[in-house]
Amino acid sequence: MKPKTTIVSLPVADLDRSLRFYRDGLGLRTDGIDEGIILFELPNLSLFLIGRDEFAKYAGRADVAPHDPSAAAGCIITCAIGSQQEVDDTLARAAAAGGSAPQPAGDYDGSYTGYFTDPDGHVWELVFNARTEAAPSPA
Repeated sequence: MKPKTTIVSLPVADLDRSLRFYRDGLGLRTDGIDEGIILFELPNLSLFLIGRDEFAKYAGRADVAPHDPSAAAGCIITCAIGSQQEVDDTLARAAAAGGSAPQPAGDYDGSYTGYFTDPDGHVWELVFNARTEAAPSPA
């Protein structure tokens, strides 16, 4: 397998709330809003937010109930971040925008790492690794 890009589709209970969280709270640029779907294009990732009813139809998952918070459990979306300050700033923005950052970021296994959840409980991990940031890019 040699993927050219990664696409993640997240089921959300309230598209308007999720739009405010990701666009207004975290500052992500919206690349498309269609009925029941919001698209954010990030480096190497297309992030789709899909209303849970639409997600259940799209994925053929009748078990994804519209208001079941456990539907968000089961994965962690990890992003490499450019600095410790950016990790801390993003955690603060996420908490202020209606998400949750249950603990401060810290050093784990040689990286500076922090976690937040969006209003639907999707877990995001932010990682800054000074060793890989300082390494020259392969030619």
